[in-house]
Amino acid sequence: MAETKMIPIGQDFDLNEMVRSLIQIYQAKGFEVTAMQMGNGVSISFSKDDGGIKKIAGLALGVTANITINNNALMVNFTDAEWTGKIIAAIIGVFLGWILLLIPFFTAGYGAVKQMDLPKTIGKDIQMFAGGGAPMGVQQWQ
Repeated sequence: MAETKMIPIGQDFDLNEMVRSLIQIYQAKGFEVTAMQMGNGVSISFSKDDGGIKKIAGLALGVTANITINNNALMVNFTDAEWTGKIIAAIIGVFLGWILLLIPFFTAGYGAVKQMDLPKTIGKDIQMFAGGGAPMGVQQWQ
């Protein structure tokens, strides 16, 4: 599910500096982060635990933030969220039966909650880097 937000920015806003800061912050949190320039913006992919048992258990996280500058505002569009592992864990839970049923469902549920929070967390960080040009009440992340 794509989600788009607009964040007001000042005249002295530096997109490249914001991207560098986001990369450093999320790499320190254990994410693999890649950024690619696109037109007047950038596409940043964030992923964590995207392999092995954590993916199968539904604990992998991932999202892509496409950020463009348009009329003194950042347009942030979150796409490509990581939901595959959560679906796999739920299916495994159904097929394993009642005894082991709760483990995959709990991990899938936990992973789903973390996945839903990831765009919000990244969005708040982007808003912070955007310079706080708008009061928090003007543009809230949902």
